[in-house]
Amino acid sequence: MTEDNDVNGKEDIKQETENLEKQKDETEEDYKTKYLYLLAEVDNYKKNKEKELVEYIKYSNEKLITDMLKVLDDFDSVLKQGRDEKVEALYKVMLSVLSHYGLEVMDVLGKDFSSDIAEVVATEEGQENKGKITEEVQKGYKLNGKVIRYPKVKIIV
Repeated sequence: MTEDNDVNGKEDIKQETENLEKQKDETEEDYKTKYLYLLAEVDNYKKNKEKELVEYIKYSNEKLITDMLKVLDDFDSVLKQGRDEKVEALYKVMLSVLSHYGLEVMDVLGKDFSSDIAEVVATEEGQENKGKITEEVQKGYKLNGKVIRYPKVKIIV
């Protein structure tokens, strides 16, 4: 019977060794899975931070440019009173510099009115071109595709 005990003991040890090997493999797989998951999380975090930084840089000048719109409005009002080549040249240079930083003038004249593109401040009656924008009272601007000021317009009703 001692031989049977030795055989049974060896089989028990063999079974225990196999169980430990299996547990070791499962544990390694768990660690690999967790590692890959954490690696993906870190990668997503980096991408989100980079995206936030790009957005921050893209719109970091918004306050300054919004304040500069007052100066552009002053240029517009001077130019509406009469053509002055020097003032017009300065206006174009300033607009060019601001457009370098993403400023765009919104062109809405002659388009159908929509509250998504303009703000009505005056109306006139007419049979033709109902709902069309006939005059820009104040220009509208976009900064990198985002509207920072809607144009104030006159439409036909």
